[in-house]
Amino acid sequence: MSTDALGPMETMSLADQAYRRLRDAIREGALRPGEKITERDLAARLGVSPTPVREALRQLVHEKVVERAGPRALRIADHSSSARSEIVEAEVRLSALMARLAARNATAEQLTSLVSILAETDRIVAGIEEAVAGQGSDADVADQLADVLRKLRLFHHQVEACAGNSVLEGLLSQARAFSDEERLDLTMKLVPERAEEFRARYREHRQLLDALLERDEERAEELAAQHHHAALIQLSRG
Repeated sequence: MSTDALGPMETMSLADQAYRRLRDAIREGALRPGEKITERDLAARLGVSPTPVREALRQLVHEKVVERAGPRALRIADHSSSARSEIVEAEVRLSALMARLAARNATAEQLTSLVSILAETDRIVAGIEEAVAGQGSDADVADQLADVLRKLRLFHHQVEACAGNSVLEGLLSQARAFSDEERLDLTMKLVPERAEEFRARYREHRQLLDALLERDEERAEELAAQHHHAALIQLSRG
C-alpha cells in the first residue's frame, strides 16, 4: 500500500485519531517493520501538531508495536512469526486463567452484569439477522455488527474484572497481541467471508457464561482457552 495511509487527517487532531491512523499504517505496510520514525515527521505527514502523535506513540510503545532504538529514536517493531506466536500463547494462557478465577471469585452482581451484556448483545444479533433476511442496508448491518463486537469485548473485560486480580489484569493488558480497536477493525473485515465461524464463536460466549454461573472453574478455563486461541490465530492470519 502507498503512504497515502498517512495523508493529512480530515478532522480535528486528537491522540486517538493519530493512534488509529498509525496502527492502520503499520498493519497495512505503509510503516514497515524496522523502519525508523520521528514524532516530527509523523506529525507532518498526518497534518497535526507533535503532541497527539507523541501520545499515540506512547501507547504504541506500551503495546510493543513501536520500540525505542535509543534515547530519542523510535522504530516500528519487527516481530518474527515465532515472537507473534509466543505473544498469542501468553494472552491465551492469561485469559484462560482469568476465566478460572472469574468462576471462583465473581460476585452475584458481576455475574448479573455479564448476563445483561449477553442479553443485550443477543438482541442486536437478532436485529442483524432480521436486517440480512430483509435485505437491510449494508451500512446499518455494519453499524450493528460493530456494536456486537464492542459488547463482546466489554464482556471479556468484565470477565477479567470478575477475577479480582489487578496484577494479572495488568499483565494481560501488556500481553495482548492486538488492541481493542485493532481487533474491531480486523474482525469487521473478516466477518463477511467467515460468517459461520463467527456465529459459532459467538455462541461460545454463552457457554462461557454458563460455566461462570455454575462456578465451574475447570470448564471456564477450558472454554476461554479454546475461544481466545481460535480468535487470536484467525486475527493473526488475517
